This record gives sequence, C-alpha cells and structure tokens, in this order.
Amino acid sequence: MNKIARRHFLGQTLKMSALMPVIGSPARLLLSNDNHHAAADMPDRVILTVTPDTATSITINWRTANTTEAGYAEYAVADAHPEFVANLTRVNATGRPFKFNDTAFINHRVSLNGLKPGTLYAYRVGRQNNWSEWFQFSTAKGDMAAAKLSFIYLGDAQVGIRPLWSRVIRKAYAAMPGAQLVIHAGDLVNRANEDNEWDDWFAAGGYIHASTPALMTPGNHEYTHEDGKPHLSVYWNEQFGLPDNGPSDDLLKGSCYYTDIQGVRIISLNTQMIEEASTQECINRQVAWLRQVLRQNTRQWTCVVMHHPIYSTKKGRDNKKTREFLKPVFDAYDVDLVLQGHDHAYARGMNKIALTNGPAGSRSGTVYVVSVSGSKMYETEPMEWADIIASHVQVYHTIDIDNNKLSFRAYLATGELLDAFDLVKNKGKQNKLIDKR
Repeated sequence: MNKIARRHFLGQTLKMSALMPVIGSPARLLLSNDNHHAAADMPDRVILTVTPDTATSITINWRTANTTEAGYAEYAVADAHPEFVANLTRVNATGRPFKFNDTAFINHRVSLNGLKPGTLYAYRVGRQNNWSEWFQFSTAKGDMAAAKLSFIYLGDAQVGIRPLWSRVIRKAYAAMPGAQLVIHAGDLVNRANEDNEWDDWFAAGGYIHASTPALMTPGNHEYTHEDGKPHLSVYWNEQFGLPDNGPSDDLLKGSCYYTDIQGVRIISLNTQMIEEASTQECINRQVAWLRQVLRQNTRQWTCVVMHHPIYSTKKGRDNKKTREFLKPVFDAYDVDLVLQGHDHAYARGMNKIALTNGPAGSRSGTVYVVSVSGSKMYETEPMEWADIIASHVQVYHTIDIDNNKLSFRAYLATGELLDAFDLVKNKGKQNKLIDKR
C-alpha cells in the first residue's frame, strides 16, 4: 500500500469511526467454538514460554488426559539429517492435575537448562507411544552491548479467536518467521475460566506457540469477580510457566516478571492489580519492584508490556491509577516502548506527551502503543496524546531492534502497512521518533 492509498485508508477509517454507532463485531463471530477438544493421551496445547535467560533455557508447557504415567521432553541440537534423534536428552516433566468444574486434565511443564546460545534445537513431548511431532526453536544469542532483536507484538485476541484471530497470528508469523518471541498484551480470552476459549486460543496459534517463545501479560478478562474481588484465571499459572523473578506477592505471580534478551529488557506489568488492587500495599509493591528492575537495568533498550493503556483512544476510557503510578516511573528511567491493549483499537504517540514534572514544552521519550488483534472493536475519537489512531481493524506488529534503532511496523490482518516509525537512540538525549508512514 503506497503512502497516498494508506492516507486515504486512514482518513476513511477515522471518518467511519466518527459516524458509526458503538457496535461490536457480529454476534456469530464472537461466540466461542462449540467443538471443544477434550484432553487425550496425545499431548496438546504445547507452548514455549520465556525464561529470565532465553539464551540458555526455555520452558515447555503442554497437557494430556489424566494419567499416572510420567511425561517427558526429549530434545537435541537440530540437524537436517533425521538421525539427530539418536543423540537425544530426555528430561522428566512435572505433571500437575488440573480440575475446574467439569474439566480435568494434567498440565505438564519442563524447563530445559544449560542450552547453547544462538542454537537451533528440536524437541518433542509425551510418553511411550504418545508423542507430539518434533518442533524446533532457537535460543537467543546471549546478552549484547549493541542490541539486536526481532519480535512480534499482538493486542487483545479475546473474541472471534479461532475464526478470526487465527489469521492475525499466522500472518504475523509469516511476516516475521525468525521472531525470537511473541508478546501478548492481555485479554487472550474473553472469559477467564472458560476452557473452550483457551482451546480456541491454543488451536488458533497452533505450532507457532510451540516454536516461538511467548511472553504474555494478563488483561482484565483474565480475571473473575465471584466475590467482588479480582481473581486471576485458574488456567493462567497452570498452563504458562513464566519467569518467577517478580515481586514476592501471590497476587502478582506469573504476571509481573522480566526477561533479558539480546540487549533488551522486557518487563511484564499487571495493571489489573493497579486498577482493581484491593490494597494500596499491592500497588506499592509492584511499583517498587518496577523501580528496582529499571534501576538495575544495563540493557540498551527497555520495553514494558501491560494491558491497560496509560493513554486511551476515547475520552470515556481512562485508566487514571495506571497513569498516576506508572508514567512517572517510565519517565524517570527512560523506558523506550510501552506495548498495551484493552481499548480494541490502534493508536500510538510520543511527541505530544509531556514529560512528568518536566519544564514547559518538554516531551516524553517513551512511545506508547495501543493495539488489538481479535475481532472485538471499540469506537475512537481524536486524542491529544496520539500521533495516529485507527479503529475497526485487526492489527499485528513486527519490531526490529538493531543497535541504536528500533523499527516498528503495524500491519493490517490482510498484510497492508498501517503505520511505521523508527525510534533512534542518541546518547545523552531523548529518543528521536522518525515517522515512516
């Protein structure tokens, strides 16, 4: 799509947003898949999740039907010759029985440690005659003074997951098959404890989940409120083995953590436990941990992933507590990029955002992005903070970091370029944003 066509598309999108009533997607697209797949002896829902150091380790998660037999992961350095299977290492997995309402199965997890940086591995999971296919993944190349990293970012999947979100994650993977991780900015599903929806989410991603490490943060739809208080999905920590380097608070387990990968520190924050925290202490604990993680950070680039946006795409949607507690920290420690979801539209901004407690006319050096990858859409309106806003489109993003330049590209589900910018680091100065639309 050339610049003129793209400007026309964006103009039409903004006009439609102003004129259309507040509607969602057609009801038939929002329904969970009814063809639920119960767990069997053959492993399914196989997914890689990041560790604190993805150069030397990776965590594999999967499930099977209830059984007393042990599960295993077998792996080796990948080779084009199929006889690589003669040099396998077998690792025992931890199996945890899972039961919720009428759903029951075993969640298996194993972390592979002592891996070689920058190496392609092949692995399979299972036991006896019930093994998955062989998957392949690459370890990171180790920490770097001059950062170099490529990854995919996806906003809310939430609804229309199997029929419509599937095309987005697959198109993203086709656009960047060498991505070293996939970031999910919350609301992976619509109903936190609905197994059918998790079934859809795993099916839609398929082998991508099993081939490229995932980094996810929970959204408000990963929470339930049976007793009036927020409770993280019973599935979250059972099926995702995420880093355990966050605050010492059970309410934040599996949602606040960080990983360092090839000169980039990526931090997951739990904004639900800011917006709906039952105590001020819970908020303070997360913010104090964030300050420490940023203070100790020596990586060239810093990226934060969270669900509720600091700045929203419509005036009626405003996360005041998230902005109050987090933006001053981002400004104080020069966070480069904040990836968010929740508003079911696309927007990004930097140059119009003031620096916290900065002099008149100052601006933030942090780019804030809001995005959506599923089929649920919200209306937008022009916002003072945003350089661009687009609504009623499914979007995916590729991010390339090469030393002092970060290249961000936003694509429609059909592959056309929606937005593009480069963020350039200048030593001793604020980041410079170069609009590439």
